[in-house]
Parts: sequence; structure tokens; C-alpha cells
Amino acid sequence: MKLSTLFLLLSILINLPANAAEPSELSGTWELVNGYIIDSEGKKIAYDLEAMVSRKVLTTTDYGFVSRKGGEFWAASTGTYLVEGNQYTEKPELLSYPLEAGATYTFTFEIEGDNWYTQRFEKGEPVEQEHWRRLR
Repeated sequence: MKLSTLFLLLSILINLPANAAEPSELSGTWELVNGYIIDSEGKKIAYDLEAMVSRKVLTTTDYGFVSRKGGEFWAASTGTYLVEGNQYTEKPELLSYPLEAGATYTFTFEIEGDNWYTQRFEKGEPVEQEHWRRLR
């Protein structure tokens, strides 16, 4: 193998994102099926899917979501994400709600066919759970 070819291959491998292989199973467009979040007062708020619509789009490195509730804008966020094993971590860059600078959201997840199940914990307690279905 020529030395120039070897350097080209090495430079490509060095510049690949560390998580390039795993996120491919998440790449696509997802629609929220159901879920809940625990608010700051400890109250469980189920996502009312008759009134709420949410879509999340993932590339191999970036995510974005937008949600409407009762026909009105509810929330949006975009940024990068990383997959390590069964953990999915979002690092928001632009969002419509307050978040401490540099904060991330880490979820455990499971994929079953076109269904993506996520759960987020804080201090060992579940604070958010979502079920997404792949649209494309």
C-alpha cells in the first residue's frame, strides 16, 4: 500500500466521530407515542397525546425536536447527541426553555423494531419516560 493511501485512510479514521457506528439505528424521524415527565414539584405529568404532537429528527450526530400542545407551540430543542451502549445523551444548543449552560440530558434506551423507548433518571429516580415510533 502506498504511503499516501495509508495517510489518507488514517486521516479519515481519525476524523470520524467517536459514535459514528451506533447512532445509525436512531437516525430518522420519530413521533412521540406516549410518555410522562416529573415536574419540579414532583408531580407526574402524562403527555396528553390527544392534545400534544411531538416529532424528533436525528442525523448521525444531531437531533432536533418540536412539540405542539393544544394546537399551540409548546417546546423545541436542537443540538448534538452521543450514544454509548444503551445511553443516549442530548447536548442542547438551541432550546425554547430554560436550561443551565452546558447541561445535558442522558436517557437509557431500547429499540424494538420501529419503537424507541427512553427513560431519564435524576438522583436514581425516573423523571421522564417516552415512547417514540419511527416515521421514516
